[in-house]
Amino acid sequence: MRKFYTIGMAGHIDHGKTTLTKALTGVETDRLKEEKLRQISIEPGFAPLVQTDNAQISIIDVPGHERFIRQMIAGVAGIDFVVLVIAADEGVMPQTKEHLHILSLLGIDYGAIAITKIAHVDEELLDLIVDDIRETVEGTFLECAPLYFVDSVSNQGVEAFKMALIDLVKQVEKRPPFPSFRLPIDHVFTVKGQGVVVRGTVFDGHTKTGDELRVIPSDKHVRVRQIQSHHEQIDVVYTGQRAAINIGGITHDELTRGDVLVKDDFYTPTTRIDVSFTPLAKINYPIKQRQLIKLYVGTSEVTGKIIFYDRNVWKAEDASRDSEILCQLQLDEEVVVTRGDRFIVRRATPIETLGGGWVMDPNGAQRRFGEQSIESLRQIKDGSAEERINRLLEREHAHTEHNIKRLAPISAGEFAELEVNLISIGKQLYTTQTVVADVTEAVEKLLHDYHKKHPLHLGMNKAELVSELSKTYSGQLIEFTITQAEARQKFEIDEQIISLISFTPTYPAAWAKRIEQALAEWEKHGADVEKMEEYFTRHQIAESLHTDLYYYLLHSNEAYLFDEGRLISRNAALLLRDKLYKETQGQPFTLQIAREAVKLSRKNLVPLLELFDQMHLMKRKDNERVWLISSNVKGD
Repeated sequence: MRKFYTIGMAGHIDHGKTTLTKALTGVETDRLKEEKLRQISIEPGFAPLVQTDNAQISIIDVPGHERFIRQMIAGVAGIDFVVLVIAADEGVMPQTKEHLHILSLLGIDYGAIAITKIAHVDEELLDLIVDDIRETVEGTFLECAPLYFVDSVSNQGVEAFKMALIDLVKQVEKRPPFPSFRLPIDHVFTVKGQGVVVRGTVFDGHTKTGDELRVIPSDKHVRVRQIQSHHEQIDVVYTGQRAAINIGGITHDELTRGDVLVKDDFYTPTTRIDVSFTPLAKINYPIKQRQLIKLYVGTSEVTGKIIFYDRNVWKAEDASRDSEILCQLQLDEEVVVTRGDRFIVRRATPIETLGGGWVMDPNGAQRRFGEQSIESLRQIKDGSAEERINRLLEREHAHTEHNIKRLAPISAGEFAELEVNLISIGKQLYTTQTVVADVTEAVEKLLHDYHKKHPLHLGMNKAELVSELSKTYSGQLIEFTITQAEARQKFEIDEQIISLISFTPTYPAAWAKRIEQALAEWEKHGADVEKMEEYFTRHQIAESLHTDLYYYLLHSNEAYLFDEGRLISRNAALLLRDKLYKETQGQPFTLQIAREAVKLSRKNLVPLLELFDQMHLMKRKDNERVWLISSNVKGD
C-alpha cells in the first residue's frame, strides 16, 4: 500500500527554507503576491519531493517570522519528519529556538538539521556554528539528528541531502490512523468556474470523489466534486496525503482555516478537553489558574482558559519538578480533536509560547479542584485501549462499535483485538461482563426489596422493573441481562411477572395466624362465600394487606374469581365439579338439574357454572350445558 509522508521545513526567517525547498523539489512555494514582494513565507507552502508507486513524500515550508507563528503551527500539525534549517552565516537565532520548542511540544520524533548558505562562511566559523547547534538541540528530539551542509544557490550538497532525506523519511513509524476521515482546513480559496476549494493534510481515514462530507463545527454538509494532490487529479485521498478538495454545497464565506472536513460523527466539536500539558522551562511570566490562553491545535486557533486541579500557579522555577501537568483547557469556541492530538498553548497577552502537549480526552468532564481529579486524569492518561473502553462502558454502560472507537478513542485495529472481551447485546451494541454483573445485581436488589415489601405477590411486573431500572440503564441492556440471568436460573419469569428463583410467596409472619384462620373459614363456606373483605375484616387483618391477599389467592391458583369481590377456593370448586359430573353422569343438564345436584342457591350456582364455562369444562347450548370433559374428572 502506498504511504504518504510530509516533511516540515522549520527555522528562523531568511535562513533559506524556501530556497532549499525549491532546490530539492524545483517548486517555488512562495506563491502569494505579498510573499514575493516581502520575500517571506506567510502561508505554508507545499511541494512534492518524490512520488513513486510505494510512497509520496511532500515538503511543507512553514513561515519563520514571529508574527506568523500561527501559520507555522498549522503547517507542522500534520508532518512526520522535520528539517530544522539554520543559516551558516547567522547560526541559531531566537525563532530557531522557538520553532524547536514548538516542534518538540508537537511530539515530532524524527528530524534532521540542514545548515544552509555554507558558501558564505569559512570552515572555522562553520565549526563554531555546529558546536552552537549541538548545544541548542541537546535534550531534544534532534539531539542525535544528522547534520547536512548545503548551499541552495550553488546546489552544493543538495542532491546528497535529498537522497539521505528520502531514506530517513521512509524509516518513520507512522501512528495508526483512526478509520474516519478528518482533514483540518488550512487554506480556503475559489477557482473560477469550479467554486470553493479547501486545502489541508489528511489526518485520518480517506475520502473519494462523490463522498458526502460535513464541515465542523458549523455542521454544513458538502459534496466532494474533485480532489487534487500536488496538481494531480486523483479519485481518493488517504491519511498523510496533502490534498486540495473542490467541494459543493457551501460558499467561500462559510469556511475558514480551523474548520475540519469529516465523513461522519466520529469526530464531534468540543470546548472542554483534558490534556497533558508540558510548560516551557523558560517563560517570562507565571501561568496562573484560569489563565487566558490561545490554543493552537490542528489548524485551529481559539482562546480559552487553562484549569489546574493541583495548583493555582506555575512558575519557571517549577520546571525541574513539573515537566508535565494534567489539567483541562476550557475553550471559547469549539475545536475538533481526538486522543493523541498535539497542541500548543500561547499567552494571549503579552504574546509568549507557554508550552504544549497532547489531548488525553476530547470530551473532558467538569471536576473539582483536588487530588481526586488528578487521579482521575492519571487514569485517563495512562489507561490502555482496553482500560479506556472499560472506563467508557462502566460510565455509559453500552455503546455501538462506532461510538466506542470515537469516545474511547481507539483505532479499528485496537477494537478488533479487544472485541473478544466485549459482550454483544444486539443491534450492534456492546458492553462488558462487569456492566452485565452490575445490572444483574441491580435487578436482584430491586426484586429483593420488592419481595420484602410484598411477600404475598408472586413477583414484580417486568415492565415496572424495566421502567425503574431505565433511569440508569438502557432498556436493551436490561432485557439482555434479565434473559441471561434467567438462563442461569437467577430469576423466574411467568408471563410478565418476574421473581427471584429462590423466592416463595409467604404470609407476613406477624399476620400469618389470622390469615390462616380467615382462609380456613372462607374455604369451609365452599361456594356460599362472602366478599373476601368480610373475612379479612372479621379476623382483624391489616387493611393494607387486603388487596395483596386477594390477588395472592388468585395468582397462586388457590382461588378462582367467583363474582365481584368474591372468590371460591380451588378445592371447593373442583369438589363441586366432580359432584356435578357424577350426578349428571356426564350428560347435558339444565340449571334446575344442576341446582338439585349441588344444592346451591341461584346466587351461587350461576357464577359457579360461568366459572366452569371459563375453565372450558363445559359450554352452554340453548337451555342446557354440555360437558367438554371425559369421565376422568379427577385431573385439573
